[in-house]
Parts: sequence; structure tokens; C-alpha cells
Amino acid sequence: MKFLQSKLFAAILGVLLFLLTSAFLTTSGLKPVAGLDDGHEDHAITKGPSWTFFNPELDQIVAELKAERDALSVREKQMGELAARLKAERAELDAGLSNVRKLQQQVDRDVFRIKEDEAGNLKKLAKMYAAMEPAGAARILRELEDVIVVKILTLMKEPEAAVVLDSFARLGDAETKRAAGISESLRSAASTKTAATK
Repeated sequence: MKFLQSKLFAAILGVLLFLLTSAFLTTSGLKPVAGLDDGHEDHAITKGPSWTFFNPELDQIVAELKAERDALSVREKQMGELAARLKAERAELDAGLSNVRKLQQQVDRDVFRIKEDEAGNLKKLAKMYAAMEPAGAARILRELEDVIVVKILTLMKEPEAAVVLDSFARLGDAETKRAAGISESLRSAASTKTAATK
């Protein structure tokens, strides 16, 4: 009884069981799985070393994964082309928007409109500057922005505006250039009917 409980007996028993199991597995090999014989030529080959195994289901899964990878690659390429197209269209829209803004600024700069709420005040200022000496009016007007000067001169009579512009030109080269710019703006200046009737 002591021998059955000893470590030597347990070691010998373990070695014998290991040898019997190894001998059984190497001599009998793996048997084919039942139910795979369905008339297909491609049967799973599971005999022999593991590197020679053949499993048609595994090959089918690999083929499906490759097909999905190819589909994803095509879709990724299409998405890249779409992103490039959208980027180009966005750049084109940004350029168009920039051009529209520039044109709007040009129109705002070239066409000076007199709004209804400022027409009365501008008409009074135009009468006041027309009544002044042209040199004094020019000295005051040169301190104002060109937009306001153009609006005021638009509401003056032509001879009165001409005398003020002449006085501008006598103030120096810089004011002569400014008077030329104001004259160009006067050419395209537009006032509303309400301003003309007041």
C-alpha cells in the first residue's frame, strides 16, 4: 500500500500513461469528420502532418475576406476621389465668394447711395458748404471721409461743387489726387429720389 502512495509509483504511472496516449494518437491518426462526404470533390484533408491539412471552408472564408478587402479598397478609392472633388468644388466656391465680396466692395466704393435717414442732414450740409467760401469749405471737407464728401457734393449744384473741387486742387498734390478720386466717384454716385426731392 505504501508503494501505491509513493512518489515513485505516481511518476511511473504518469510516464506509462503518457507513452500509451502518444502511441495511440500517432498510430491511429485523425479520422475524417463524419458528414463531410456530400459529393464535393474538395474534402477536408486532416491526415498527416498539420502543415499539409486542407480545409475548403477555411479557403472559402479566406476568399470572402479577400473579396471584402478588395471591395473596401475600391470604396476607399471612391471616397478619396469624392473627397478630392469636394475639396476642389469648395475651393472653387470660396474663390467665387471672394470674387463676389470684392465686387460688392467695389460697388459699395464706386456707387455712393444716400439713405433716406441721412438725406435731410446731408442736404442741409450741402447748402451750408455751398454758402461758405470755397477754400474754407474745401479745408473742412478734406477732413471728412471721401464717401461723405461725395454724398455732400452730389447734393450741391454743379457750379458750387466745381468751385469746392477747385479749392481742393489748390491745397497740394495729395489733395489734387483726392479731388480726382472724388470726381470719379461723383460720376458714378447715385442718390435716391427722396434725397433729390428734399
